[in-house]
Amino acid sequence: MDAGKLSDLTDVPQRFIVSLVSGDFKNLPSEPYIRGYLFKVAGVLDADPNFLWRSFRQSSEIHSSGSADLLPANRFSLQRISSKKVWIVFIVLIVLGFLGFRVDSILGMPTLDVTLPETTTSQTINVTGKVNPGDTLTLNNEVVYPDERGQFEKEVQLETGLNTLEFRAKRFLGRETRIVKQVFYQPQ
Repeated sequence: MDAGKLSDLTDVPQRFIVSLVSGDFKNLPSEPYIRGYLFKVAGVLDADPNFLWRSFRQSSEIHSSGSADLLPANRFSLQRISSKKVWIVFIVLIVLGFLGFRVDSILGMPTLDVTLPETTTSQTINVTGKVNPGDTLTLNNEVVYPDERGQFEKEVQLETGLNTLEFRAKRFLGRETRIVKQVFYQPQ
């Protein structure tokens, strides 16, 4: 049976039948299509479709790698890394290490500890406490400067009755801790 008649009976394109018969596997579609075409041809020729498929697979397999499929000569050799890349990686690691150690002081909540009496008979009191040295501290919206260890001390004038003192410790990126304390001043 010629390729044209077989193509008409199976609806398989004639060029694919010619390629199958001549062994020109480069001009064939992918294997799922070829398998379907072989099953259609086997149905018309009353042949075993699995036998045709196995025969095609055995004849189309590559048995050697060939001269064009060579491994590179430097396959297992160490590749040279440019000094620029080494410096970039080194700098990135230093920056990440610095940020890793400083993440709490940059992103965390500020800590604030304040000591003052609840009642007093003195018009001025000495407010003391501790804050992280890098944080900004305010007492009733007035900046208080701590020393290098974070200790602070501030003298506050009180009015008769209940006095409210608002402390705010603010971090570099805006996180804030707020403490409100009240002191009752009763003159003698």
